[in-house]
Order: sequence, then C-alpha cells, then structure tokens
Amino acid sequence: MTMNRYGREARAYWRRWLPQRYAALPDPITFFTNLGEQVEQQVGDLWDSLVVTDQVPADETHEQRVGRLGLLKATAEYEVLAELVRLPPEPGAGLDNDDEGLESDAEFEARIQRTRDHTEWLASTADALIDGTTTLDELDDEQLRALLDYLTPSWLRVLGTSVDDLRARGRQL
Repeated sequence: MTMNRYGREARAYWRRWLPQRYAALPDPITFFTNLGEQVEQQVGDLWDSLVVTDQVPADETHEQRVGRLGLLKATAEYEVLAELVRLPPEPGAGLDNDDEGLESDAEFEARIQRTRDHTEWLASTADALIDGTTTLDELDDEQLRALLDYLTPSWLRVLGTSVDDLRARGRQL
C-alpha cells in the first residue's frame, strides 16, 4: 500500500504541529496511508456535491469551466484537510525550526505556478481538440491521461471517440 499525497501532507503536518500525537502512533505509515485514502475519498465526495450544486454561468467558456471546477476541488480539499488533517497545533509545537516535510515559500510559489501552467495547458489543449487544431493522435498517453483526470471521459464524445475506443487502439489509459 502506497501513501498518497494527502497522507504525505498529513504526516508532515502532524510531525511538525502534533508531535505528541504523532509519537503516540503505533504504526504511522499505516495510519497516514489510511488517513490519506479517507481524505481522498471525502474530497472526491465533497467535490462531486459541490459540482452538482454549483450554478453554471450560461456564457461560460471552457477555460472558465476548468478554472471553476478546479476552484471547487480546491475548496473541497481545504474543507476536508481542515477537518481531518490540519488540527490545532499542540502547545509549543513547531518552535524547533525543523521544517522537514514542509515546503518553503519559494517551493509553494513554484507549486502554484506549476498548477497555473498545468491548468492553462489543460484548457488550451481541450479547446484545441474541440476546434480541431490538435488531434488525439498528437497527444501522448500521459497527456491524454492528464486531460481525463480533470475532464470527464464523456467529453470524448465531442471528439467522436471514447476511452474504450482509445484503449482498443492501443492507448494506455
């Protein structure tokens, strides 16, 4: 069993801000692996709920849709992490300046920029596929998986294909 990113984030947070609780865990790897999976499930459930209840603007562009859905996912992550992971710090925690596992301001800014770049790539690539300036054959499997991670597989119908069709053509999705 591999610890997902939520489990790794929880482990780093608890080591820094909840050191007594962290030290009391009999098997931290299993605990944070399970916690990460629980967070991932709850984020997905909350995101689905937010998407269903969100008001979609009538004149929304594809890029705006990608941004709106990304914001809803970030909201779901924030709420679930606040409830399950980012518990109030223990008294005196974090005063030893041990930043192991925590990202610096520069790392945070770099991660935000990578996220912006990735979101822009997703939007422009999906638009190019829809308007015909790019074809699915021009994308490698990793790029296509990245698109399918953020857009529902049903959007492939616009292109006259499906995940099953692509897999039958040898794509690793």
